Amino acid sequence: MPDALAILLSGEHVADVRRSRAGTLRLDYLASHSFPESTPLSLSLPPLRRTFSGIAVERYLWSLLPENDEARRWVQRLYGANPRDPLSLLGVIGKDCAGAVQFCAPGEIAETVARAGSLEPADDLESRLAQLRLSDDAPWQMPGEHWSLNGMQQKFTLVRAGDRWMYPQGSEPSTHIVKPGVRTVRHQALLEHLSMRAAALLGLDVASTSFEDFGSERAVVVERFDRRRSRSNVQRLHQEDFCQALGADEKYEDRGGPGVVRMARLLRERSETVAQAEENVRTLADGIVYNAIIAAPDAHARNFAVMLDGAGVTTSPMYDVATGLAYQPHPTMGRTSSLAIGGTFDLDALTPESWQSLALDLGADGEWIESRVDRVLDGIELAFHDAAAEVDDWDGAVGDVMERLAPALAQRVARLR
Repeated sequence: MPDALAILLSGEHVADVRRSRAGTLRLDYLASHSFPESTPLSLSLPPLRRTFSGIAVERYLWSLLPENDEARRWVQRLYGANPRDPLSLLGVIGKDCAGAVQFCAPGEIAETVARAGSLEPADDLESRLAQLRLSDDAPWQMPGEHWSLNGMQQKFTLVRAGDRWMYPQGSEPSTHIVKPGVRTVRHQALLEHLSMRAAALLGLDVASTSFEDFGSERAVVVERFDRRRSRSNVQRLHQEDFCQALGADEKYEDRGGPGVVRMARLLRERSETVAQAEENVRTLADGIVYNAIIAAPDAHARNFAVMLDGAGVTTSPMYDVATGLAYQPHPTMGRTSSLAIGGTFDLDALTPESWQSLALDLGADGEWIESRVDRVLDGIELAFHDAAAEVDDWDGAVGDVMERLAPALAQRVARLR
């Protein structure tokens, strides 16, 4: 079990994290990365303060790791890491995390910066996806893989190299995330793709997705917005979700997690200019409005993020968006949101007054919010239809989904007008 790890950001050694004899975790920024213009690991860990310890460090480290207990146990079986110790886990799977952050042993800094690793042909994708589809206990990680992603849902990473899919090994950066979908929810991966593709067709800022066939298996493949490709290189771009940025452990607002007010306040406080703050809040508002209209149940603070570059803060594209309209609502709770919209978590209780209340919470113009709501309502049915038409329906999944989704979406639009 390691007692110290070096932390890299965009390929530069910027901090170290250590465990004291008493077991307390301490994070120290290097003096060379402790200036106002230094990109923070997290807005909750500003470099000018230099040193952090205890719960703030623990929360940050855990936020970079899978929430799924079985995924952590698999890392234990694969590499001998302690699944209850974030330092131990990041010591073996921290070489390719969300954003531009990486972890390595102090003696492996040069090797990690040099991206010691390789790209291996992903020739077993069909069988790997089949394993994940058939069992909650199927491994997320394979030998040689050292990536880490937060969340409960099964996933793994790939690199697109020309027309081939490759597995990134060592400290090689991944470019795509593959998600077979929630195993117990019918066609969930397809619905996630359709939801995100429809948002793109509406002109919203959203991560690019495709619905890919791997033999007889299908999955949604998400292009990472925290990676930038050039002819010869893949650059890591730093980002963090709003729970990380606010130092929050809980992601659901009704359990104490961040809500709209705290998220908007953070953007206004940390944006470099008033104009940038306004743009950031409007991007956030678009995501909140879209998720609410399509009744996406999982739009919590971990599914909204900011991009960090020096002192600059910008709202990230939408991601992890999936409508719940293709399924029957909960028999007692109905359709609920992870964020309160205008004071309610009940997505079936939204009214014009709810949008005005949302505008107040965001500090945004009410007429502008109404215009964004109208834009989505006017185009959402056609956007989903066009997104579905792009997908080959060889297995009947698209027809099955749209048979249930289209009438529910039409009713939703009529109710919210």
